Amino acid sequence: MKKIIILSSLFICLIACFGACTKRGKIVNSTMILQIEPAEDITLGIGDFKELRAIVKDSKLQDVDEPVRWSVSQNESGEDLGSFSSKSLKNTVFTAESSGEGTITLFCQGVTVSINITVS
Repeated sequence: MKKIIILSSLFICLIACFGACTKRGKIVNSTMILQIEPAEDITLGIGDFKELRAIVKDSKLQDVDEPVRWSVSQNESGEDLGSFSSKSLKNTVFTAESSGEGTITLFCQGVTVSINITVS
């Protein structure tokens, strides 16, 4: 009986971990892993660009072909910090266009993940 309780507790802990693990630039839920590469904060000057890649995998770590959408926040003046070469492809290039701080966000199947961006 004691073994069953210990195994059940371990199983519940594992489910909780895989069901809601988060990490900067990466979200893991029970059905999908969503990540932005590179997964670190980005600092760019106006006119500079950065290649970004969306990683979408299933719970078995197999690549998943699902549509994605990229977005960037606005600065204090209401201008987008930059633009993407494609807002719907997994590989995109972000070009910095106005100064400020914000986030780049990746969306896929109702899951989102963000990284910080600073444009100077």
